[in-house]
Amino acid sequence: MELTVQHVDGMCFLATAGGHTVTVDALPEDGGGGTAMSAPQLFVAALGACLLEFVLNSCRLRSVPVERLSVEMAYQEVPRPRRIGAVEAAIHLAPDPPDEVKRRLLRVARQATLANTMVRPPEVGITFTGEGGRANANLRVSLSRV
Repeated sequence: MELTVQHVDGMCFLATAGGHTVTVDALPEDGGGGTAMSAPQLFVAALGACLLEFVLNSCRLRSVPVERLSVEMAYQEVPRPRRIGAVEAAIHLAPDPPDEVKRRLLRVARQATLANTMVRPPEVGITFTGEGGRANANLRVSLSRV
């Protein structure tokens, strides 16, 4: 899977994947215009959507009624190193299922792709590309857990 992120203007970017686009803009306090979700907000939103995808699929497979399904996401940024330090997700499901079903759905949510990614972070390599789009091996860094 590949996607492209392009600079548009100021601190605004356009992410494109498979014919879909999402605008990302830094918060005003970070020098952006605040015209769209910031990258950290989009990251947490993607985590929330991923959790709900797994929960909804489980509900459908087990015929658990779902009239309303949502998740409230809260996150905290920490300064050194700058990152998201904590995320809380509160799932809302109506009609309210029994506690046994809620426990099962929480186990399912913990198996969501992005939840697993945060627990087991991927290796991230960053390079500069030269002319022709080839990566310059001399300009590569890897981010790994320290």
